Amino acid sequence: MSKPRRPPKPIEPLTARQKRDLKVTGIILLVFVGGMGLVFAAMLIWNDPDFPREIAESTPHSVFETDDGRPGSWEYLDESLEVHPLGECVRIDGWRNQRPWQCTSADGSHVFTFRDPGGHTGGGFQDEALTVDGRDVPIECTLENDWDALIYCAPLSAIPTPEARGLAAGRSSPGQRRAGR
Repeated sequence: MSKPRRPPKPIEPLTARQKRDLKVTGIILLVFVGGMGLVFAAMLIWNDPDFPREIAESTPHSVFETDDGRPGSWEYLDESLEVHPLGECVRIDGWRNQRPWQCTSADGSHVFTFRDPGGHTGGGFQDEALTVDGRDVPIECTLENDWDALIYCAPLSAIPTPEARGLAAGRSSPGQRRAGR
């Protein structure tokens, strides 16, 4: 015959010190896990600029934000790569929040138009356009990855395509990998 089982020991309630230590440990773990989650989420949404600022700095008809704010202060490069300020930006016709901004140079030769999505930094600009002496110059704008996060724009003709950027960095494009090149 086996030994009779002893009744289990009753569970003692936690002392005040044990409760406090348990709360502190829980808070520390929560802060750590939350912080790691934020870091991971930031890494997922962090995106490099579409093209380096050096391209814009060496290309005529590039546009640069010089002062953050809405709509900010802007400058442009002329044909001889001299920097000139664009005048005060004003809202032009359109719906209340969808009205584009328009910045015009002092001599009227450069007109920069854009729609700001209203504080959504990840959204970037929309419908950016540059008109130089009456002709449209297709441009693309991107955001710097530094603390100031200023925007700069360059003509599309100066920006390498994503495939060319990948090849320049020594990587092959997905189409080349599939073709076995």
